[in-house]
Amino acid sequence: MNVTAVRPILNNNLMMKNTVVYIGDSGYPLEPWLMTPLSLSATTTDSEKAFNVAHAKTRVVIERAFGLWKSRFRCLDKSGGTLLYSANKTCQLVVATAVLHNFCISRRIQCETPMDAAVIQRNAAIQPARVAAFDDTAVLNAVQLRRAVIQQF
Repeated sequence: MNVTAVRPILNNNLMMKNTVVYIGDSGYPLEPWLMTPLSLSATTTDSEKAFNVAHAKTRVVIERAFGLWKSRFRCLDKSGGTLLYSANKTCQLVVATAVLHNFCISRRIQCETPMDAAVIQRNAAIQPARVAAFDDTAVLNAVQLRRAVIQQF
């Protein structure tokens, strides 16, 4: 994900009081709209450790969902093929497969081919390159927001 491309949109949503927070791994910078874990060396309190555990458990659920989706639609996973289409067509394929995948889940329709554990594991192992934070004010707001969330643990 190119964080810089979506950053203005997400910052604008935040300014409009749309308080949606996404979960990201440590490869992404902490943003007011992107909650990342604390570094292991920064976790000193039980609340901080509990926050990191809850964050990791949430990410596992998300990563497993993406792995199942990629396993059902092999064109989304590098082991099953490559999307050889324009960016617009690729976006349409991603949306269409997401809709179909959710339809299958809601109707309890099993995948004809078994879910590939390797795809699921490979998806969980994907880590983005480290991305620099955008500006100091956003980082300060993000730190305050994460601190408020940690206080809930």
